[in-house]
Amino acid sequence: MHHLFLQEIGFDALGAVFPANPGAVYQSSDILSTLFHSINLNIPSIEALKLVNPSDLGICMGMNQSPEKETIRAHLTSMAEHYLSSELIDQFARVLLNRNFIDPEVFFIDGHFLPYYGLNVIAKGYFTVRRLAMRGNELYAITDLQGRPLFFITESNEIDFRPIISRSASKLIEYGIDRPILVFDRGGYGVHFFKELDKTAEFVTWAKYVGEKSLAGIPDSAFTVGMRFTDHKYLIAEQTRTVKESVQTAKREGRLEPTSIELRMVVLENVETGKRIAIYTNINNKDKPLSDIAYYMLNRWGDSENIFKEMMARFNLNYHPGYDVKELENQPLVDNPDITLIKKAIRILHKEIKELEKEILLTEAKQKQRPDKRRLLKIANCKTSIAEKKTDIIGFEDKLSELPEKVSIMDLLKGKPMSRCDLEKKKLYDLMQFIAYNSRERLVELFRDCYDDHRDVKPVLDMITSRAGYIKMFGETLIVVLDWIENKKHRKAAIQFCRLLNQKGIRMAGRLKLKLAFFVSKYPLHGSSAMHNLT
Repeated sequence: MHHLFLQEIGFDALGAVFPANPGAVYQSSDILSTLFHSINLNIPSIEALKLVNPSDLGICMGMNQSPEKETIRAHLTSMAEHYLSSELIDQFARVLLNRNFIDPEVFFIDGHFLPYYGLNVIAKGYFTVRRLAMRGNELYAITDLQGRPLFFITESNEIDFRPIISRSASKLIEYGIDRPILVFDRGGYGVHFFKELDKTAEFVTWAKYVGEKSLAGIPDSAFTVGMRFTDHKYLIAEQTRTVKESVQTAKREGRLEPTSIELRMVVLENVETGKRIAIYTNINNKDKPLSDIAYYMLNRWGDSENIFKEMMARFNLNYHPGYDVKELENQPLVDNPDITLIKKAIRILHKEIKELEKEILLTEAKQKQRPDKRRLLKIANCKTSIAEKKTDIIGFEDKLSELPEKVSIMDLLKGKPMSRCDLEKKKLYDLMQFIAYNSRERLVELFRDCYDDHRDVKPVLDMITSRAGYIKMFGETLIVVLDWIENKKHRKAAIQFCRLLNQKGIRMAGRLKLKLAFFVSKYPLHGSSAMHNLT
């Protein structure tokens, strides 16, 4: 069923950006297709593909047999060396916008910390779930009002949030969206940043450094608009406020004069609690109604953050495909780099001892000519330093006798920074996860016309799309018959959904290009309650 989305976005064209491999059994598009379908089938990693029958997975992909995990790793490494993930992400985003799969009204930017459990040493970031700093990267998703992701940016933790927002605004403009509206949390707050961003985009964010007394001083008569969001009622007021950065902030960032900007401050008051909170947006964004500004900001607590929860629940978002421990274990032993470092340290210590001995001789000669207590102290300090360095040399020589001349490459990699190629593999894998997420959202959109209980739309759809069944080739059509569904309401919805899909004229992405037809079995399964009632 996910072939509908692949057909609509032109999935085969995504893999076409990679150079062709003449004579190779599998091309780059086959590797991407394998990752996409394995993700939809809840296969959590490339390593887990060893548990899958290649012929069965190959049918899903429209080929005789899917590639093995070793083949995928080899191709993925080769693909990563071309550094085309950004081009693929941009291409996918443009397709989503052109096909109206994304609402361009407003965009939310939020980050997700990706813990790194590999062998390499990379920058640390704060993992809010575990409440500690650990190695990893940050994945920023740019989503629409319904929480559907348009594109994502993966960066190291030392990159600040504000440059990511600026990059996102530039990308949206490249995609053809003039002055996009960006919604982000307090991590993007910055007066000078606001002034720079105001040149190209609108923004909505929580206000900082606005005291409770200042908000309490706004008269009740100023709250002229009301709105309901989820289970809460709000009153909304508006003020114009000039915000100025501190002198210290300006100097720290290399500016002689503090930056100031006039902003539109939207104030929300919770009707039940009376608590007030402020939102900042551009002064030029005055055409937007107060309720829209409030809705955008409040919605950041909803769908825009839920995308990471859903992707964590459905997929393996924290999985990193950049290394294969077993593959590294099979590598030959290499020269121990610690031996070279220790020998170099011993040479430096010997050189420093000679310098100190020369210093002592010169100081003693001066002391004979003209006695001075300070020179005696200097000589004593030099002798103490020489003794400490000789002790260090003995310790290093003892360590040399214990170290092996050769070590495993596993140990050698522990001191190296994470390579760009490893991060590129992660981006390619995550792109397939985001495509899989959007594919499911596309099926959800269609299934809403077949099932009237909005609370269970996604669970029931997941039951249908993961249903076991049978396939049958009939001419150039692959007929898919889903097993009998016990629940009558669910069965009716599934039958209607299959009819709707059949009207779309879906063809498999991949080599076979077969037409797909979906049906639900008319006969209960053996042993089911329905079969028992018939007998």
